[in-house]
Amino acid sequence: MTETSTDPAEFVLRIDSLTYGPHGVGRRKGQAIFVPMTAPGDEARARIIEQRKNYALGEITQLLRPSPSRQTPPCPYFGACGGCQWQHVTYSAQLAAKEKNVEDALRRIGKLENFELLPIICSPREYHYRRRVRLQTDGQKKLGFYRAFSHELIEIDSCLIADPLLDRHLSHLKTWAGELKTCLREIEIIRGDQSEEIVFAGEAEGDFCTEDETVSASFLTRQPEISGLILFGRGWRRSWGQARISICSPNGIKIEADAETFTQANREANELLVNQLLGWGEFHDQDQVLELYAGAGNFTLPVAQRSRQVFAVEGNRQSVENGKMNSQLNRLENIRWICSNVPKATRQLAKSRKKFSKIILNPPRSGAKELEEDLSPLGAEKILYVSCNPTTLARDLATLNKRGYRLKRVRPIDLFPQTFHVETLAEVTRG
Repeated sequence: MTETSTDPAEFVLRIDSLTYGPHGVGRRKGQAIFVPMTAPGDEARARIIEQRKNYALGEITQLLRPSPSRQTPPCPYFGACGGCQWQHVTYSAQLAAKEKNVEDALRRIGKLENFELLPIICSPREYHYRRRVRLQTDGQKKLGFYRAFSHELIEIDSCLIADPLLDRHLSHLKTWAGELKTCLREIEIIRGDQSEEIVFAGEAEGDFCTEDETVSASFLTRQPEISGLILFGRGWRRSWGQARISICSPNGIKIEADAETFTQANREANELLVNQLLGWGEFHDQDQVLELYAGAGNFTLPVAQRSRQVFAVEGNRQSVENGKMNSQLNRLENIRWICSNVPKATRQLAKSRKKFSKIILNPPRSGAKELEEDLSPLGAEKILYVSCNPTTLARDLATLNKRGYRLKRVRPIDLFPQTFHVETLAEVTRG
C-alpha cells in the first residue's frame, strides 16, 4: 500500500478519538478535522470536504494504517444505514470513547472539577439488545433507517441490534405496513416480557383511514403470533388485540404499558441504571422525593417502594395514565402524579414553598435548561440527574453549580452499544 498522493489537497491525518457523534477526530495545523467511519489510532490520507467556523469536515481517501481498535462490521447494512455509527470499532474502544466524551463535556463545557468519574457500566449485550425498534417509512412503503445526514431511506430486512424475536417479525411488520391505507410517518415493533408478546405501533401523518379497521383485524387473525396493533396520530388512536406490553424487574415491580409509550429499549442495561440510581439515592421511609420527567414510572415505582412519598411530574398524559395504572398494580399509594409541563409545575411547587429531600431529574436530550432556578428553593440536599446527552448535562450541572450544588460523582452507563449515545447518572449535593 503506497502512502504517496499527487493530489495537493490530500494530507495524512491521525485519528485521535471518537466524538460524541458519528465521527473520528484528528488535528492538522491545530484545526480539528471530523471524519466519519474512522477509529482512534487510524492513520489515513484525507481531504477536507467542508470548512466550518472552528473545525472542518473531512473524508478518507485511503486508509494507510488501520487502528488496532478497528473491526469488520458484522452488519451488511452498516455504512449505508444510519442506525448504528460505531460497528467498525471494537466494543472496548466504544466504551472508552463514551467515558471520555462524558468527562470531556463536563470539564470542557461545564468547567467542572473535583468530581469522581466512575468507570462506565457496559451493556450485558453488545448486539440483539433492543426490545423496541422504530423504523422510518416512505411513499413506497419501504421500511428501514435513514442514511446518516439525510432522509434517504435504507431498506432493511434484519437488524443486528434488535432482539432476535423482533428481528424474526420484521417481515410481518412490512406486510402490515404494506396493507395499510393510513399514511405512516414511522412504525415501531416492541417486545414485552410475556412469552411472544409482540406489538406493532404505527404513527400516522394525518387522519385514520377507516378501511384499516378491517385490514388490521384481518392481519391479526392471519398472524396470531403478533399480540397487538396500534395506529395513532394527532388527536386519535386505534388498537387491535392486546396492545400493551409487560415489563418485570428484579425489584419486584411489574409494569404494564401501552406499547407506544416510551420504555427503555435495553432492558438489561436499564436494570443496571435503576439499581445504580437506587444505590446512590439511599432512599428511606422519611424521604419526600420529587421526580421530574417521570415518564411511565421507570424510576418512580422502585423509588416509591423505599420512600415516604414521591411527586412524579410528567408532561405526556398517556405516560401519566400508565404510571397511575402501574401504581395501583403494584399497590403503591404514596405517588402523586402531576400531568403538567415540567418547568411550569416546578415553578408552582417552588412558589408554594414545597420542600423535598431528594430530586430525580431525567430530562429529554435537550436537557433541563428552564428548571435550574426553581430547583434550589425546593430544598433538596441531593439531586440525581439521569442524562442521555453529555453536552446538555454539562451545561445544566454548571448552572446548578452556580446555585450551590456540587457535582459529587458521575457514572456513564452504556444503554446503546454500536452507537455514540450514552446514558449518564450524576449525583450533585448541596454545599
